[in-house]
Amino acid sequence: MFKKIILLLSLSPFLLFAQNSKLFEEYKTILETVHKNRATIPDSPKIEVGSSGVVMHRFDDTTSTILARATVLAKDGVKALLDLTPYDALEQNTFPKAEIIPASGNEVILNYLYNRSLIIAPNNKNFKIVTDHFKNIDWVHPDILAATLAKAYIPNPDHKKFKEICTKNLSGLIFFNIAEKGYFTDCISFKIIKSVTLPELEEGDEIILPFYSRVASSVQKSIFVRKGSDVNDYDAHYKTLLGIE
Repeated sequence: MFKKIILLLSLSPFLLFAQNSKLFEEYKTILETVHKNRATIPDSPKIEVGSSGVVMHRFDDTTSTILARATVLAKDGVKALLDLTPYDALEQNTFPKAEIIPASGNEVILNYLYNRSLIIAPNNKNFKIVTDHFKNIDWVHPDILAATLAKAYIPNPDHKKFKEICTKNLSGLIFFNIAEKGYFTDCISFKIIKSVTLPELEEGDEIILPFYSRVASSVQKSIFVRKGSDVNDYDAHYKTLLGIE
């Protein structure tokens, strides 16, 4: 009984955070200025550096199209600076591309697809803790990620591969459970948007490499097709990937 109370107390910051009805909400605003691949929007406390979204062009009240991705590079309390890049998630080579480029007055939607996330966790126990508490997130099961990596003979996905998998699964975030912390990371910028406290691993808890999935053993490099080395230290690998100490 005493052990259960200690566990509950250690989880309290995490549970308090998880009680929010919605962790991430889309934030809509308008492009003010555009110069090549840079644009500005009015700043807001709701805007996070590193968050990404899309630039929309509306033809009428019912018809619109996505013109570009938008990633927040910086903000100063008055303006926020965006980086604009091509949006390739819905690319279709059989149709002509719309000859429209982002311009002042176009709508920007930040935190785009933040209701859907990949998850990297060390074991099933932590996977369940996270997914059970953050019920407002549509979690992409790690089996999908593991199967994709196994097919490509990639045991340790980098930023580019994570972005590709996010795009194919219409995800805006990746959740990394590292040690006693959880990091909601933007798929495009790979910047940490929010962090939460998680319970530390207990003695005897299993750590599955390169991450928890039911097909983890298939994520290994081929002796004939080498595309990176195996993950040998779970925490160290993902800390390096996110650039944290």
